[in-house]
Amino acid sequence: MVMMKLVELLLPVDNTGHGHRMRSFVRVLRICLRVACWAVAMLWLVLWLLYPTTPGSLFKQDVTENVYSSFFGTSATYYVLYACPVIVVAILALLYLELTKRFPTKELQVNDSKRSKLERLWAAFTRNIWTQPLVVRSPMGILTAIDLFGIGLVLFVVVCFTTNLTVPRFDSINHGEEIPGLEKKWQAKLDKSGELFGKVIPFTMTLLFLPVTRGSPILRLIHVPFEHAVRYHRWLGHLTMLLITSHGVIYSIYYSSRHETHMIIAWKYSQEGIANLPGVVGAMAGVLMWVTAIAPVRNRFFNLFYGTHQLYIVLFAFYAWHVGKGNMGKCMGGIFLFFIDRFLRMVQSRKRLTSVSAQVLPSGIVELKIPIKQGFEYNALSFVYINVPGISRLEWHPFSSASSSLNTANTIAICIKPLGDWTHSLHNAILENLATQALNPRLQCPFALKLHAEGPYGHESNYFLRYKNLMLVAGGAGITPFLAILNDLLKRHELKQEKLPVCVQVIWCVRSISELSTLRDIRPAQICPRLADGDPNSLNLEVEVFVTRDDAICDFTQFDSKILEFEDTCTNKGDAASKADSVSSNDTISSLHPTTSSQNLLMAAIILSSVAGFVLMSGLFNLYVYTPRNSPQSPFPLALDVFLFFISTGVGIVVSGGAVLLLWNPAWSYISPNPATLPQTPTNNTRAEDSTKPESKDIEAQPATLMDMCKVTKGSRPQFQEIFDAAATRFRGEEIGVLICGSKGLQESVALKCRSHNFKNRQAQFHFHSVSFDL
Repeated sequence: MVMMKLVELLLPVDNTGHGHRMRSFVRVLRICLRVACWAVAMLWLVLWLLYPTTPGSLFKQDVTENVYSSFFGTSATYYVLYACPVIVVAILALLYLELTKRFPTKELQVNDSKRSKLERLWAAFTRNIWTQPLVVRSPMGILTAIDLFGIGLVLFVVVCFTTNLTVPRFDSINHGEEIPGLEKKWQAKLDKSGELFGKVIPFTMTLLFLPVTRGSPILRLIHVPFEHAVRYHRWLGHLTMLLITSHGVIYSIYYSSRHETHMIIAWKYSQEGIANLPGVVGAMAGVLMWVTAIAPVRNRFFNLFYGTHQLYIVLFAFYAWHVGKGNMGKCMGGIFLFFIDRFLRMVQSRKRLTSVSAQVLPSGIVELKIPIKQGFEYNALSFVYINVPGISRLEWHPFSSASSSLNTANTIAICIKPLGDWTHSLHNAILENLATQALNPRLQCPFALKLHAEGPYGHESNYFLRYKNLMLVAGGAGITPFLAILNDLLKRHELKQEKLPVCVQVIWCVRSISELSTLRDIRPAQICPRLADGDPNSLNLEVEVFVTRDDAICDFTQFDSKILEFEDTCTNKGDAASKADSVSSNDTISSLHPTTSSQNLLMAAIILSSVAGFVLMSGLFNLYVYTPRNSPQSPFPLALDVFLFFISTGVGIVVSGGAVLLLWNPAWSYISPNPATLPQTPTNNTRAEDSTKPESKDIEAQPATLMDMCKVTKGSRPQFQEIFDAAATRFRGEEIGVLICGSKGLQESVALKCRSHNFKNRQAQFHFHSVSFDL
């Protein structure tokens, strides 16, 4: 925070000759912060590679001697070596993100003439490693160069770690002599093998929790959105559970060979501070999570998957009891950031949203419009987590935004297609409540009132603005994020921003033509009147819809009467007192506020405060509880020591971090809303964006909605070979951003065409981006 204040003082905003020097200083500072992040991250990896080696052991002893004190005890070593680097990277990332937010720099396109040749080559290289699909059909999905690099790096560390442990220890066992009455050589090797698998688990467990930290500053720094990070979490989950299972099976065989099976269920800490029974309980919870997270089980029994995944609390708790408080420092960095994020999400989502409006489109898609605070900013590819307690108190489902924060309406729109049990329940419940409302027109207490939301989350930047040409490929409800992109682009063209995409081709594959009603809310010529004037610099928009059913009905007008709308007030019309009581209730809030994780300085303050609270409580417990009561004659129970570790973690995050949250002005206004200052939300019957645009004859001559602009092809699917060939010829030598949101098969088809054209034809460069979200 001090650094940001210093930058504000040193860099006043002006248009004089000092502007170049200011921009240069900001650029240098951003580079320094980014380099520092990478340096600390690489240091963390090096420490893991050195851990099983002799130099690593010597270095650890030096650190232990330097950090040991009566206040911290001996457990501080692993926290300093392995937890602190992760926290430091998070803080540096937040400072970098805040600096970028306050002093934004427009990212130029790859082939922009303002870039030097070297800059264009570097930009092309870095973009290709993220967007060039190299492996398409694989059990791990579509993989780019950066995916393969990340997988290879993690496996390299795991292999080096296990090799550095195995080779010297097996060598000493092979050259040693068996002692009668003691274990044989193969038993000793089993013991050491189980031990090395156990020692590498903290490395993968740290990484395991980082991708599911929704507001992770580390992921935001490297532009990895949460929907992509979920894939990394899956891969790391499989690797972690393989290590845990191997660790448990090897030790089970080892104890069985020594006729000591009772040791498996013994809660007695060894000299190294390890207890077996908690490890067994934690491993069983992990295996249950693992089995239910396999794709066939997850897709068919989502509720079972979601419920069992809450056992991560059991896994964390019993793993801590298994390895002890000191060893938890090896993996506490990622876990600590996750629990901070989980606490902040709980604070945001505990309030029920009011004034939520909804309508059921002819296709059956439910469109919710959630009020947002005035000035609320979110990116076009953001998504919101929704919870409806009337359906399930535990289930949270992500849905993409269909609107842009540049629009004047103070709402964020999401579209929900009934596909699974939860979405069908929501659809049916809304229809039932609307039917009830029809019987009593004075009553407006629809089902969707009891709604909680988290977010928005998503990409740190609108990366689609980097491309002059865009191809948006959607399947079914996958059109939703592209509606947000179109809204955003139309508004930006109306504002006459520079360096925007000018050619956008939308390819949408649907089952029924009634799904086209989703496009009726977008009026291109009304959002951007320049389209009606034939401005060559305005957006060139083409929409092609492929309807797979031959018997699809083409008459749109018959669906108009079936559109159902309501406004969520839960009051009798005209009952002002009832409405005031509803708004001022302690468990409701009128509009969705930004996530705390997006407020970078607040997030940095919460992390630092939480760490300080954790360290303070741990030191006090060590100084006044553990040390006075621990002696060789009467040792302090290590299980109780771990319980004090849980208390320290909770106090650090909830009390210390929560105190910063309460004292920070934006958070305080969220937690304790003032009814007098609540924003007024426009209803569905009055479109705010409609009232801001003047009607003209030219605009009226244009197609009223995006639905009227569609070129519909019935009874066939997109022929991607022809589509990509035409695009490559049309935009020869240019960059084309290809965004895909749809089924796995659709994504693979598009990825194959991108790879084929980039490696063979090379007429145009296709950059592949998947925006699909799959838990």
